[in-house]
Formats: sequence, C-alpha cells, structure tokens
Amino acid sequence: MKRFLLAAVCLAAGPAAPAPGPVQHGDVVRVEHHAVDALPTLGPATAPVTIELFLQPVQNQRKREVTLVEALQAKHPSRIRVIYRIVKATGSSRLHYAALEAYAEGKFRPFLDALNAASRMGLTDAALLELGKSVGMDPQQLALAIANPPPGYDRVLDANQRRQKQKKVRGIVLPLILINGKVPRSQGSIADLEIEYAAALEAAEDLLDRGADPRSLPEASDQQTAPNPLELVIPIGNTDETVEDVPDVPPIATPALELRGMPSLGPANAQVTIAILCSPASLNCKSALDAAVIAQDLYSESVRIVWAPFFDVAREDAADLGFLADAALCAERVGTSSDDLDAPGSQGWRWVSSMIAESNLGRRDRKLPPEVLLEKVSDKLHVDKQAFAACRANQAGAAIHWIEKARHAGVRTSPSTVVGGRIYPSITDGPTLQQLVGAELEPGDCPGCLRLDDYAPNWRKR
Repeated sequence: MKRFLLAAVCLAAGPAAPAPGPVQHGDVVRVEHHAVDALPTLGPATAPVTIELFLQPVQNQRKREVTLVEALQAKHPSRIRVIYRIVKATGSSRLHYAALEAYAEGKFRPFLDALNAASRMGLTDAALLELGKSVGMDPQQLALAIANPPPGYDRVLDANQRRQKQKKVRGIVLPLILINGKVPRSQGSIADLEIEYAAALEAAEDLLDRGADPRSLPEASDQQTAPNPLELVIPIGNTDETVEDVPDVPPIATPALELRGMPSLGPANAQVTIAILCSPASLNCKSALDAAVIAQDLYSESVRIVWAPFFDVAREDAADLGFLADAALCAERVGTSSDDLDAPGSQGWRWVSSMIAESNLGRRDRKLPPEVLLEKVSDKLHVDKQAFAACRANQAGAAIHWIEKARHAGVRTSPSTVVGGRIYPSITDGPTLQQLVGAELEPGDCPGCLRLDDYAPNWRKR
C-alpha cells in the first residue's frame, strides 16, 4: 500500500469547492502498492514450511523470537516463509498501526529494529513520527495511519488475534510461533527450532508426494495438525438430568437432528453447527451456551449455534417445560421487538437467552412459575402477544415431539452439546469446544474426522 505524494501548490477557485476533474499538477495522489489487508512476510510463498510469528510491536518485545525465526529462515531461505502476524499491543494502540504502515511503505524490518533500539519508553506521537522518519517512512502518512487507520488494518489485526486464539493449546498461554500450523513443543534455541523445522519439512514433503497442491500447502498442513475428536479428553459440565446411560464414545446422531427453524446465532450457511440441547428453564444451560458463543466468536464466519429443547418428558414439570419450549419456537417464528436492536442472533435466540437468564436469576430455591417467566420475557422483548398466543396454540406439543425424536437419535442428557453430528454431554470448557470445532473445519486424516478434505482427493480415496 505504498503511497507517493506529488507535491505542489493547490489552486482554489472561490469559496465553493471545485468539482472533481482530471488530476492536475499540485494534487495529492495516493498510489496503492499493497492490499490493505496484506501481511508482512519473509521468504517465498511456495516454501514448504511456513512459520507464523505473532508479534506485538512494543519496545523490546519478542526481539528474541524474531531473531531466532529469522536466523532459521536465513539458513533455509528457499524452504521457509515467515509470516509476521501483528497483534494489538495493550496500551500501545498506535504501534501496531505504525508497524502495518511501515510494511506498506517497505520499511517494516527497519521499523522494528528502530523500535527495539529506542531508548525512550512510551513513545509520544512526535517521537514515533521521528522514529519512522529515521528509517525512511513518510511522516505525513505515518501520522495519518496512527490517527485514522484504514479499516483494512483493523481487519488484519482482528484476523491475527483470532488465529492466535484458535491455536491456543490447553494449559499454555497463547502461542508465539506456529510452524506449518502447529505449536512447536520447544522453541528456546535455534537448535530446538531446527528440529521442529525438520519435522515440518518432512511432513510437508509427504503431503506433496501424496498430491497436495503446493499453492495450498499451508491449508493442507493446517488440516494435518487438526486434532482427532475421538482422542480428545472432553471435560463434562454439570447436567440437569440424564435420561439413559451415556455411551463411552460420543455417538453420531442417527438420524440427524432436524434443526431448521430453531433459535440460532451465526450464519445459516456455516460449515459447522454447534447445537445446545437443554431445558428452557435450565440452571446449567448457560455455561454450555457461553462456551459455544466463545467458539462461534473465534470462527464467526464458519460456525452457527442452535438451541433446541431437551429434557426428560416423564418429569413432573414436563408440561410446564414443554409450554416454555413451545414459546421459544414461536419467538423464532413470530419475532420480537427488543430494544437492543444490535443484539446478535435470531429472534428466538434472543428469547432463549432472556428466558435462561431469568431462570438463573430465580436460583434453585425460587423457581419462577412458567406463566410468570413467559410474561416477564414477553414484556422485555415486546412480543406481539396476540400473534404469540395464536402461534403457541398451533405449536402446542411441538417441543415434546421434537424431544422424542432427539432421544431416538441418541441424545441422553440435558444439557447436551452436539458438534459435527456427535452428541456429547454438556461441554462448558471453551478450549475443548474450540478444538472440536477446529477438527471439523480442518479435518485431518483420522478416524474421528467426519468430513473429507479436498486438497488431495485422489490419495484420500485409496
């Protein structure tokens, strides 16, 4: 996104602004050389090994990791590509924009060196502009970038942050380095990285031998590093009830659950659906929903969450729960008029979220009667009560009927979490659910992965 300025004196023609016309001598013109969302890189795009370096552009931060990675790349210049994934630095909102601007002007590496060498901590705007000028950056363009950054810069920063969170491994902090999509086990020295590089190169060459497209090798490597859902240890959250014995191996819902028309959050055409099945008055459902929302936020374009009713239809208050569940389905059909117009999710999703929140406010020792709960949520979301009552009359018993089909498909607990068609008891651990979603989005060659990838279809069929 390199920009060139044609400097001269601009002419004015009276108090009114002149109409746009051909570029005249003296106009300021920007010539874009890089896409706004481009990432700083080092090395050829066709390199078999890609190292992603997550970097907060703060003085004296990550200098060691940068040095190690670049030294390794210098030893294998045709086989390693480095991607510098700039992430936002807490309390230094200008520096990550300045780093991206430095890349746009072709001064990225000198800018990082100057930033690390700066003796003054907490650079003022004037000092930052002077630092940029010292490495050949245009001070006017730098000032504009830190004061009014292009939207593309925020898209880059947000995407890098999501990528880092998606690769977080249980029990460790966010990764600083990825080698072909994998967190290295050791990265303390150049010798450690050499071992990781050799393993990544061998795996990449194996993929190429088996037919992977060199142009999509990073994506293929990502798929190979995806976890096997059947090998993950799934911590189970609290459940309201267990209808029958839960199998040791999470079963695939058979037949598949019919989720059309259910309250949802996320794009309708998402690659992966997380279904949370629970009572509309559950005291344990919120934790499962919260974990799903975190996973959906990380994969916002690829994941949809669906709520569906489930409880033991033989319990004493089954009729009351069916009454509330039918109301949730009607909220999806009739709609609401929430004051919070920017609230995410479908109309029914907002209804379910409000209903579960009200139920949890009541606590276990003060359960709200279903009619009272229904009235509170209806008033809060400004439901058309006449249309709502008509829908509930027509929908009466629909939730109970759906639950019976879900039991036949293999659902045994309330809440249950369904990912990729597999039925798990309530999953309230965010990183675990994130790994299950990642396995569905980037399935490797494993017995637990439900979908075949498409980067090398011929050898996968052997």
